[in-house]
Amino acid sequence: MKKILWMSRHPWLKSQEEELKRIFGQVKLEQISTPFMSAEKVVEIYKKGGYDEMVMVAPLSVIAKITEMGIKPLWAEMEIVPKEEAEVEAAGRFYRFKRFLRIKEVKMEFEEL
Repeated sequence: MKKILWMSRHPWLKSQEEELKRIFGQVKLEQISTPFMSAEKVVEIYKKGGYDEMVMVAPLSVIAKITEMGIKPLWAEMEIVPKEEAEVEAAGRFYRFKRFLRIKEVKMEFEEL
């Protein structure tokens, strides 16, 4: 059984749980919904909890640091849809889960002004 840490203030959707089962087989999901945590704290929880995977919704700077620390979390890709097709509403928009992707790296490229 895959133990998956769900790092988001939003609970997982049934469609997301079903997709994780399709990908990994039997899964056990555990949510931590603390609004903000340092990357180091997230990694500590992940390692101490013996998790196999992590789904993460967090600022890109936190995700970037986590990937630098060797963990490649999953990203739940959502698409904006009409209200009647939505699974969830957030900030006045309607969304449906599309798929999971693995975050390999977060890269920011700057240029002088």
